[in-house]
Amino acid sequence: MGFFSNLTLPWRNPGRIGRTNFERGRRAELRGEFAMAEACFRQGAQAYDDHLVALARSGREPLPSALTMAGICHVRIGRNENGLRLLRRALKARDIPDAWLHAGYAAAKLGDREGAADLWSRYPPWADQPVIAKTLKALVEDIRNGATLDTACESVAKAVLAQDRENARKRPFLRHSRPVPPHRGY
Repeated sequence: MGFFSNLTLPWRNPGRIGRTNFERGRRAELRGEFAMAEACFRQGAQAYDDHLVALARSGREPLPSALTMAGICHVRIGRNENGLRLLRRALKARDIPDAWLHAGYAAAKLGDREGAADLWSRYPPWADQPVIAKTLKALVEDIRNGATLDTACESVAKAVLAQDRENARKRPFLRHSRPVPPHRGY
C-alpha cells in the first residue's frame, strides 16, 4: 500500500459508514421520511455487519455503542433476531438506555411477552427521556396483564417519535448538532 491509500482507508471504514447511515436514518425519521430512514438503516445494518466481521477476524471486541447502533439498525428494518442478539451483547458490556428500549421492542416483535416486559422494566430512570419512560412503565404492567404485543410495539414506536421530536425542540439549533441527545448511550 502506498502513502495515499493509507490516507483514504479510514473513509471506507464500515464502522464509520454504519454510524453515518444510522445518524442519517435518525434524522430522516425526525423529518417524517420513513422510506429514506429505512434505506439508511438497511445500509447501516450492512455496514455494521461488515464491521463486526472485520473486528472478529482481527480478534478485537466491538464497542458497546457500535453494537447498540448495529442492533437498532437491524430492529428498525425488521431483523429482530439479529437486533436482539446484538443489543443483548451490548447490554452485557454497558447499561445503554436505547439498547433496553430496542431489545424489548425486538423481543415483543418476536412474541416473547416476558422478555419484552423484563427488558422494558430495566429501562434506566437516569436516561432523561420522560415520554419513553412513562410509556414503558405503563406497558410493562399492561403486558403482564395480557395486553397484545402488537399494540405495545405501536405505543413504543409512537413514544420514541414523540420523545425524539421533544428532544429536537428542546435542543438549541446547531449546524452540526448530533441527531441523538445525550444519555442515550452512543
